[in-house]
Amino acid sequence: MGASANTGVRKTVMRTLDVIRLKKGEIYSIYFFASMYGIIQLSIPLGIQMIVNFIQAYTFSTSLWVLIALVLVGVLFSGALQVTQMRIIERINQKIFSRYALEFAYRIPRLDVKSVDDYYLPELVNRFFDTIGVQKGLGKLLIDIPMASIQIVFGIILLSFYSSVFIVFGILLFIILFFIIYFTSKRGIETNNEESNYKYAVAGWLEEMARAFKTFKLSVDANMHLKESDTLVSKYLDARTSHFKILLIQYWSLIGFKLIITATMLIMGAVLAINNQINIGQFVAAEIVILMIMGSVEKFIFSLDVVYDLFTSVDKLNKVLEKPLEHSGNIPFVGAENGVEIKLRDLSFGFPANPKILHNISAYIPAGNKVCIVGSEGAGKSLLLRMLTGAYNDYTGSVLLNNVPINNYDQRSLHQHTGIILNDQDIFHGTVLNNITLGNTAISLQEITKLAAITQFDEYISHLKDGYNTVLDVAGKRLSKSAIQKILIMRALVHKPGLLLLENPWSALNTENKESIQQHILNELPNATVIVAANDTAFAKKCDQVIIMEHGAIRAMGKTNVVLEFLS
Repeated sequence: MGASANTGVRKTVMRTLDVIRLKKGEIYSIYFFASMYGIIQLSIPLGIQMIVNFIQAYTFSTSLWVLIALVLVGVLFSGALQVTQMRIIERINQKIFSRYALEFAYRIPRLDVKSVDDYYLPELVNRFFDTIGVQKGLGKLLIDIPMASIQIVFGIILLSFYSSVFIVFGILLFIILFFIIYFTSKRGIETNNEESNYKYAVAGWLEEMARAFKTFKLSVDANMHLKESDTLVSKYLDARTSHFKILLIQYWSLIGFKLIITATMLIMGAVLAINNQINIGQFVAAEIVILMIMGSVEKFIFSLDVVYDLFTSVDKLNKVLEKPLEHSGNIPFVGAENGVEIKLRDLSFGFPANPKILHNISAYIPAGNKVCIVGSEGAGKSLLLRMLTGAYNDYTGSVLLNNVPINNYDQRSLHQHTGIILNDQDIFHGTVLNNITLGNTAISLQEITKLAAITQFDEYISHLKDGYNTVLDVAGKRLSKSAIQKILIMRALVHKPGLLLLENPWSALNTENKESIQQHILNELPNATVIVAANDTAFAKKCDQVIIMEHGAIRAMGKTNVVLEFLS
């Protein structure tokens, strides 16, 4: 367990370092400005020391005013350096947001389907909000911590010029800081990660409540949602308390450390001054430097909580970014306009929880054939359709399209020539036009209006003030089931695919709509290979072939009249 935890912490830190390495140029600039800031800040006590010496000598000369002016210029210049660092950090933050937003947008449609089957993707994508944690954490990690570290190092070097005794102080300081961080940071990262997990569990449950709003509103047990919320919130609070205990250890260590070191340094400085080993100006300057060092140590320790958040945020973002992408070959899928020939040989597939859903499926579907797959619920109809989309690749046996293994094809190219309707497809927040074309500008309005007439969607469009530019709600909220189904059918047909894979495509349509669409698919798409998974005997009788599935296997397949006669 301990080795596993160590590996997890090490992996989290390495992921964060990978993010930082992407911004090497800006980070080098930040460190340069931090070094300059540290030097200028420590030159201020030297200026004050000389001013004190002038005052002790009761000398008000031009040099005194020049020194005061130089100290003020130093303060102004150090402030300007801080502003410059902040501008660099702002630039980095904008790049980080853009990078993660575009990375998520690129990867989500390409995620390996099997790797995310156990997740509710909208909840998983909530991790994108951890970009805020990365932005805030990088500010601390790249500005506050480097500046604090440089001030500590330069301060100790400066003090060592006053007396070698301060070298012991510096060594002791670094040893104590090292042990505070070494013994608490690993556990701090672990507890922060655990806290974040429960935070997302609470957010996920609230999101689920919002999704099933009407279910909870009309439920018999009106307190069920509160009980679940209370359980998750309690776990979050326990995890947060564990993390806060680590922070308290760090804070109290700092307070005790500050108390001892401050007393020691004040006494040491006073003794050195009384014994005339340093003058009053040097004593004042040394105490200012000591206070600056202690302030830097305090800033260092109090930044750790935000740095923990940075580590955890990077870890959460990688929960999405490290999901495997779909396998894609490099062969373009061409020739689909003449239909697609399909060969399945001893195809078997399953999931970890159920490894034998499809087993030993062999079938041949000539190009241009119209096929209906029928079978009871759980027979494997839907999964067989999904296999033909190329979504799953860790099967045994073979799936050949036009005599080429489906995994050899470029997935984008394959999908461009395939029309797909699956039960879990949906409407997205966008215009009616974009929901039909998916942004494909090559699709003509003439083709869209033709399909609208076939699906009888044109009547619905005619009642919309903005027509095809009407913006639809998320998931087609407030749309009827038939309107959603017609949009999905138009989406599948509008780019004239050579392969159509349709799951219960007319389940929400009336008889007139259904017959119009079936007539178009069967008679007006002579070259397209069409496979429909639906327990629709009337449609099956019109097809070239029927496949009857049972318990993940093909019970019967062949010409429609022969198979149906065999079954009867």
